Amino acid sequence: MSRQKKIVIIAPDGLTAPLARAASVFGEVVAFESFDELDRWRRENGNGNGHGGTIAADLERALQETGCALTSLPLPLRELFDALALRSCTPSIAEVLNDWPSRRSFYRTWRDAIALPPSAFLRRVRALHAERLVDGGMTLKKAAHIAGFSSTDQMRRARKSAQVDGDWHKTGLRPSAPTG
Repeated sequence: MSRQKKIVIIAPDGLTAPLARAASVFGEVVAFESFDELDRWRRENGNGNGHGGTIAADLERALQETGCALTSLPLPLRELFDALALRSCTPSIAEVLNDWPSRRSFYRTWRDAIALPPSAFLRRVRALHAERLVDGGMTLKKAAHIAGFSSTDQMRRARKSAQVDGDWHKTGLRPSAPTG
């Protein structure tokens, strides 16, 4: 598995999203609006020790929800999950496929080990990550961006879609709690 470069962007709010999109072709992007925000993120996320601020907990939770244990997965999938756990945001399926020798073998290996399709699983990880960030006090806008949603509207639509379907396993998202 290739290790992706991490790019840190510190820019005013209106610039972070376009800069992050442009830079994402060169590596994993983490964007902040100020040095204070970067410092706060470092303090809250274990100073970059490889586990804090990553999607490791979200990956583990999504795996548990599918009824799979990491130790029961085939070695190539375990290695993939180990690499993904070090990331600070959920990759797209295309990014995951870049690190696999063959698209066909990836899907076959995945299907034999995990019942939920890879795209639905990654959406679930993204949703869990955003939820955890919001629960930690982050704004919806910032959580949506860091978790990999293009906007808070996309995040809301994804949650609403899960609620309408009535089964998050189909969409990879947990339905919103009822309001009222």
